[in-house]
Amino acid sequence: MKSKNLLTQITDLESALHNFSFEELSTAEAARLKRSFDLFKNELEAKIWGFNPIVEENSKPAEEQDVASTKNEKEESSLIAKVSHEIRTPLNGIIGFADLLIEGKLDESQKEQVNAILKASNSLMEIINELLEYSKLEAGREEFKKVPFNFHNLIREVSYLCETLIVDKKIAFEVKIDPEIPQFLLGDPSKLSQVLLNLLGNAIKFADEGKVILDAKLKTTNVNRVGIEFYISDTGIGISEEDLLHIFDAFKRARQHTFSKYGGTGLGLSIVKQIVNRLGGDITVESKVNKGTTFHMQLEYEVGKEEKTKMKKSSNASPADVEALTVLVFEDNPLNQWLIKKRLKEWGCTFFVTEHAETGLKILEEENIHLVLMDLHMPVMDGYEITQMIRASDHPRISKVPVIALTADFSVNDKEKAASKGINDYILKPYTPEELMEKLIQYGFSNEQENALQKKNADLGEVQKKLEAGMSIDLSGMLEDCMGEVDMLEELLNLFKGNVLEFIGKARMHLKNKDYEQLQFVAHKLKSGLAMVQAANLLILVQQIQEHCKTDKNHDQMQYLYEQFIKEYPMVEFALDKEMTRLKKENK
Repeated sequence: MKSKNLLTQITDLESALHNFSFEELSTAEAARLKRSFDLFKNELEAKIWGFNPIVEENSKPAEEQDVASTKNEKEESSLIAKVSHEIRTPLNGIIGFADLLIEGKLDESQKEQVNAILKASNSLMEIINELLEYSKLEAGREEFKKVPFNFHNLIREVSYLCETLIVDKKIAFEVKIDPEIPQFLLGDPSKLSQVLLNLLGNAIKFADEGKVILDAKLKTTNVNRVGIEFYISDTGIGISEEDLLHIFDAFKRARQHTFSKYGGTGLGLSIVKQIVNRLGGDITVESKVNKGTTFHMQLEYEVGKEEKTKMKKSSNASPADVEALTVLVFEDNPLNQWLIKKRLKEWGCTFFVTEHAETGLKILEEENIHLVLMDLHMPVMDGYEITQMIRASDHPRISKVPVIALTADFSVNDKEKAASKGINDYILKPYTPEELMEKLIQYGFSNEQENALQKKNADLGEVQKKLEAGMSIDLSGMLEDCMGEVDMLEELLNLFKGNVLEFIGKARMHLKNKDYEQLQFVAHKLKSGLAMVQAANLLILVQQIQEHCKTDKNHDQMQYLYEQFIKEYPMVEFALDKEMTRLKKENK
């Protein structure tokens, strides 16, 4: 996205704001918001095009002008941050209300308009978030930690996330870690992850085939310090010599057709450069058009030590220790959602994942949740606010549920704020599976909860006995369709299970709102999956729900069918898992 297109996004949102109904704002408040938006836009234009909004004659000496210029740049950066914060609050409201509108009964023209508002709002939210970070770095207000972290685990976490970005591309992703690099280092793991994810994300975005390589090498060792070299290379479209001169400058762009295709705010590499510099390192780039690009980064770290007490706690832990837990996760990032779902599923936990406060609170009311994992920074309502709502519940089971914060940035002030809002503990991103499991074990069980867990285990045992005596599913035909690839079949089943959970959540909401048109749609959407896995009983229930939506709109009957679906689905899932285990053993 070129600078001009950046301003176009802002203009689109400005147009949407003009048409937005400020029913809950007074005239003065609406006027103040408009002034803030205009000020933000003017300052941003000045920053992009390199002129000052107000030009005055200046006869001061050069030294005084330089001091004044530095002061003005800091004030400008501070102003951008302040106004961005002010805009983000109503922007969150616009996104939230637009999401609600899109779920309502709109004609095609209205849907197009709401989608346009959502598209412009989300694009501007990304821009504002990067502007905020850029301004914090410029003003020197960004915090850099010095904590022990597992370097090798961090690289694996980053690699794992990057692999999920490779969709419909013929790209081989290779990771090389020098085994001589110490396992534990002292530094800021979140900043290192941010830099690597940005560089690797760009490499994957600009390459449609070939290779993307992350290579970490030990360069120097000196007493308790090590120097590490990172090479992030790709076989993508490359960068011209002219563009390479300004590649780390803010708002500087490569060729227009490139960014019209791939997008971007123009701040990513500038932020990367500033972070690397603040970490005491250096970053350079080499590239040839249509050949590829290589970023070379050098960083130094102190050698850290393994925390013996922590490892002792988790050394004897196993998935069996947490498999009876029911966990609610508040997380808005799709990659992070996918990652934590995969982990919790592998450990046998029951879990629910959402980014919406209302949905999460409803789950807390209806399910026996043992632990809440809370992302602190979400777009509509942050983790602090949601935790306050949980603590304010009249039901002791809900108000006392342990809440663990998931965050990449947690200062001393954040700890104090978290404690005052009722957050029990925190896990720093990126975290290892062992760290997550330790928190689950530490907070997931209490005397009151263990009684409930025993009952749940007894009920599950009864269900399993019935299943072993009754329901069975044969997936051999599906395995043939997957060309005998067991992993492909398993991934297909995981997608099916995700679709079922989506149906359960959306059907509950549509039944509550008596929105039978949307209920019919989600029921229809699930039918092919149920037929695919031979879940005949569930298919009949869904077909009956769909039929009632079309004909008599019998709400009580649809509610009953939905509840029967909820009761019978665990049996189907158990049978699917049992059959999957059999096929894995046969195809080893």
